[in-house]
Parts: sequence; C-alpha cells; structure tokens
Amino acid sequence: MRWKLLIVSLFVSVAVCFGQGKGCIPTKGTPPYKAGEEIDLALFYKWGLVNTEVAKATVKLEGTSFNGTPAFHVGFGVKSAPFFDAFFKMREDFNSWFTVQGLRPLKFTRNTLEGKYTATNVYNYDWNNKVIHADVNFNGRGDEHYEIPLHECVYDLPTLIFYLRTMDISRMQKGGKYHLSFAIDDAVFDVVLTYHGKEPFSLSRSDVRDAHLFTCSVVKGAMFEGNQELKFWFSADGNYVPLAVMAPLRWGAVWAKLKDYRP
Repeated sequence: MRWKLLIVSLFVSVAVCFGQGKGCIPTKGTPPYKAGEEIDLALFYKWGLVNTEVAKATVKLEGTSFNGTPAFHVGFGVKSAPFFDAFFKMREDFNSWFTVQGLRPLKFTRNTLEGKYTATNVYNYDWNNKVIHADVNFNGRGDEHYEIPLHECVYDLPTLIFYLRTMDISRMQKGGKYHLSFAIDDAVFDVVLTYHGKEPFSLSRSDVRDAHLFTCSVVKGAMFEGNQELKFWFSADGNYVPLAVMAPLRWGAVWAKLKDYRP
C-alpha cells in the first residue's frame, strides 16, 4: 500500500482534491489558538471487522521570531505503532514557520521515512518575488531545486491546518465550495472544499461533539476508486480543533481521530 500518499493527505484531506483556484477561504483574521497548544491524533485502518491503530500523530505550536517578525512554529510528527514498525516503519517530521498576523508561510521542512521510501523538502518563501525556493530530495537521489510560483492562497501542510482553523464559518454556506492551494514536494495543487454544515460527531461512545463537516472528491488511482469523498470534521466550539479525517481507499478506509487537545 502506498502509505506515503495516505499520510501526506490525511490530516487536511485536500492534497488529492483538484479544482481551479478562485480566491482564499474567508477567515476571521484572529486565530483561535495560541503558542503552547498541542494536539494528539491516532491513525486507524478500517476494513470490515478490522480496526487497527497503525500510527500516532502530534501537532505542537510554539511562538517564535522569524527574521525579526513575530511568528508561529508548528511541528507535526507521525510515528507508526511499535508492532507496525516491524514490517513498515513510518516517520513523518514536518515543520513550518508562519507569521502571527495574516498566517503567511515563511519556511517549511519535511523529512519522511516510510518503509524504503524517503523524501525531504526545504521551502523558503520569497514573497517579494512571489516564488518558493524549494529543495527536494526523493529516495536519496540528490537535491533538486525548484522555483514554485507563489500567490496569497498557497500553503504548506502544517500552515494549512492552522489557516483552516481561522475560517469564518458565518460567511460560508451549506453546500458552498471554497478554494485554496496546497504545496508539497515540487508542485502546487489547487483544491476545492465543500462545506456541509454542522452535525454531531462521535469521537467515542461517550464523547459526542458538534462539528463542522467538509468534504472533497478524490482522484481515481492506485489507492482510490474515484467518485468518493474525503471527509474531515472541525470542532464547532470556536477553536476549530481537527476532530477527525476519513480517507476512503480501494479496500477499507484510514481514519485520524483526536485523542487529546491541550490549549
């Protein structure tokens, strides 16, 4: 199974959802989070009666200064469960720096190990020249340099998580489609999200919360049948904490679910 596609797309659910960029998602402007926040998630593979935890993910937000500008630093790590390490070891280490005001991305790094597959990304955002200076390395074949076009709605994975948490839901309509762009490796993808309104979501039998549901369609390929939807839920308490993501596969589905939130 091509886990590298699964892990990269899972938490935001938009890396494989294509569309035409038409402006940024409406935001409140003031983030509902602060430095020191931590989020723990568990990753599960579900197929019929199979329901196995395969990995854990941790997101940590810190306050910092980047070239004299007040900034956030977010670390986003994924580690496979010990029993899973024996036959498929997964490690993901993402780091992003973005401005406190405006949540503009400044720098991004990725260090991936998934089985025998490795990948690294180093992005430096050049807003004056509207370009990302990207150094990318796949499976140890050496650094390749790319100049990726940059516009106001382009985000890397960790920054995108926190940008989505500033959405102004009051300006979004049920059934409405919203556009943004996602950069990973050597490319930028335009993506379209559909808002489905508020609904109860069960983290467990005893933990049911109000949540905002979003979906986007997946692209038919080796893992996906096509005409299916990735789903993700944010808490409806004003903090917009990511509660869960569901990615349908050809056989079963992979879920990420919130285990702990420390504001």
